[in-house]
Amino acid sequence: AAPPSPPQRSMLERYKVTVEERVNLKHVHRRLQVVAKLLIVATFVEDALRVLFTFGVQQQSMEIAGWTSPALHTLLPLLSLAVQSCGALLVLASSGVGGEVGCYLLLGWCVWHPFMYGQAGNREFVLETATISGGLLILLSHLLLLRTKAPLLGESGPGAVGTPARVQAVGRVLLVSFFLSFALSLAHSWAVSLPLGAGDGPGVWGRGTQAVELVLSLLVLSLCGLVVLGMKSRHVALLLAAAVFAAAVS
Repeated sequence: AAPPSPPQRSMLERYKVTVEERVNLKHVHRRLQVVAKLLIVATFVEDALRVLFTFGVQQQSMEIAGWTSPALHTLLPLLSLAVQSCGALLVLASSGVGGEVGCYLLLGWCVWHPFMYGQAGNREFVLETATISGGLLILLSHLLLLRTKAPLLGESGPGAVGTPARVQAVGRVLLVSFFLSFALSLAHSWAVSLPLGAGDGPGVWGRGTQAVELVLSLLVLSLCGLVVLGMKSRHVALLLAAAVFAAAVS
């Protein structure tokens, strides 16, 4: 009897096998991890450099933010420079405990940052900070997971494994906060701009506009929910980032 023929592979599977044969995926994964770290800490590095090169302006910002002591006008920008630069360096230089310490430093800074600049009531500022914190928490969960696989501090057991999952879950929720607010505002603006008929009075939108806004809002909520739940999260996160970028440059 003739030997059975091998199962037919789809074009996508054949392409995947070809790529795996020609590219060392472990090296690619490591490089992507470095790029991801750079993207996460880029905002802190940029802010630290801005403080360094515009120190006088930062002192004036502290006075405008309501800090009355002249000493604080100097100490707070110095604190900003030290915390952000040290935290970013620790995250970039280490994938162990040093990286975790860097994440904690930068997370603490994210909590303090809006209050230091008197922006705690600025919704957009707070949501941007929350999104950055979400990225840090996801990175922290990865570092914690590495430590549970090869414990550095003697931690083991189910609790050690459950902690990274909980940290990542919180990070996913925070990560989509700015995207959610931005996309819902964009959906409202886009729906209102459509010629679907006026409402019953000033500021009252017609039913067609309300229906379009409802559909778009549900779509945005569904996409953000997929990121939070971890279902197709990479593809959806890339889609959300591309949409926000396109809206920003348009």
